[in-house]
Amino acid sequence: MRKKGKIQKQNMITILLGKRIMLRNIQSFFCKKNVIYRLKLLVVFVSIVAVGALLFLTILNLLTPDQQKWYSALSLAYFLPPAGKETVIPLGLSQGLPILPWCITLFFFDFLVCIGFLTNWWLLEFLIAHIPPFPFLGIKRQKPHFYKKKISLKLWYEKLHKKTKEIEAKKYGKLLPIALFIFMLVPFQGTGAMSTTIIGTWLGLRQKETLFIVSIGSFLSILLIVAIYLGIVEIWRV
Repeated sequence: MRKKGKIQKQNMITILLGKRIMLRNIQSFFCKKNVIYRLKLLVVFVSIVAVGALLFLTILNLLTPDQQKWYSALSLAYFLPPAGKETVIPLGLSQGLPILPWCITLFFFDFLVCIGFLTNWWLLEFLIAHIPPFPFLGIKRQKPHFYKKKISLKLWYEKLHKKTKEIEAKKYGKLLPIALFIFMLVPFQGTGAMSTTIIGTWLGLRQKETLFIVSIGSFLSILLIVAIYLGIVEIWRV
């Protein structure tokens, strides 16, 4: 009986401490300094979205009506896992999207996403925690076509946590930026700008390092995928 009483007291103390911590976090979140700071970051985030939208609309107006449909659909798909460069670049080029505008679009999307996540990490976590799984159109690579699927940002976020632990367990040390660069460079699903920025932040890399890795990795991976695609097309013609 005494043991049960002690356990109950300990549980009550733990609950009270937890409530106090939650109250402190809420108070710190809504204190004037934090609110002003977050509003400034929000302005930065909106500016990043505006730049991305301006780029998108500028290139969209240069395309034919048929190209505009694919450009819009693939641009949207690129922001939602598991679609990545290894999917949208070959599919876009096979549907007649011009190489240079399409590649410039994807590079700047990567660059802006990285800056957006680095400057507004709290917003990223808030959205992932509160957006429920939603239906979307996936892309089949073989005989390219769309199909219905459900996307869970929370599940994708949890998978990134596991991937981060795997990378951390390997103890790369000073070679960590190189390892993350290779992770970003290799064109597989889940190795894009979003994933690399999140993992780099969790592993404690400086923001400048993460931005550099994402920028160079994005540029080289786009060149690699385009080169492979054009090589396959040339072989197919022969």
